[in-house]
Amino acid sequence: MLSLFDNLVAAVKPLVEEKKDTPIQQKFEIAVGDGEPVPVRIYFEARFNNRATVNKNGIILRISAKQNKEEQRKQIDILLKWAKEKLGDKPELLDSLPQRKYVNGEVLKVGNQDFSISILYNDLNKSTAKIFKNNIVISLAKGLTQETEQNTCSYLISKCLCKYYLPIVTARLHELNDRYYKKHIHSVKMKYANSFWGHCSTNGNIVISVRLMFAPPSVIDYVLIHELAHLVHHDHSPRFWKVVENVMPSYKNAEAHLKEHHFKYYL
Repeated sequence: MLSLFDNLVAAVKPLVEEKKDTPIQQKFEIAVGDGEPVPVRIYFEARFNNRATVNKNGIILRISAKQNKEEQRKQIDILLKWAKEKLGDKPELLDSLPQRKYVNGEVLKVGNQDFSISILYNDLNKSTAKIFKNNIVISLAKGLTQETEQNTCSYLISKCLCKYYLPIVTARLHELNDRYYKKHIHSVKMKYANSFWGHCSTNGNIVISVRLMFAPPSVIDYVLIHELAHLVHHDHSPRFWKVVENVMPSYKNAEAHLKEHHFKYYL
């Protein structure tokens, strides 16, 4: 089955081949709303994450060149579907997704927790970061471009937050498991993931996206309950959803929240 991206590319004129010195890799148009054409540009960049921006110039996708081709295609499809839906329903959302830019002294709010950002520069040709109390201290190598500097900040902050929240999430997972499921959890990890909020393997390895930490506690609990339910049924059958509903009858509200706020939760 073709993805939205594949179908769109097949339906439009041949893609414009850009000059070799430009980062634009794909350029075409899609129809939104009442059929109004909106230009789309896709950039493949040396960045940590993926980003969608909609403005007067159309839809701009910035895709991590570090991902494999399959993941890139998946992310493009997700971002295009979101942009097409939002621009069709709410054109006033234009300019609502600027790329996050970190400034020394700003406060990053992650859920109910505030983190103060401190950005320093060093001559060591190496960038690092650590959390000290509620401060995220970033030491950047001098000489980075503005784009690379922002991507590096995002990467380092995500690493810090993964380390900070992992024991908290692990404890909550075990608490919920002991209360409702009593199944074996092999391991718990956190990473920055765009394509999922949580994942559970058949061996009991659970991975939670640190982006989830921006969500309210009840929504976080839903994702944890969802992944724990996969220890009972490793599918999305009616039996699986019954297991989820037995623990959280209002789980559909949490799902709706994640669908609505998906693109607000990023680093």
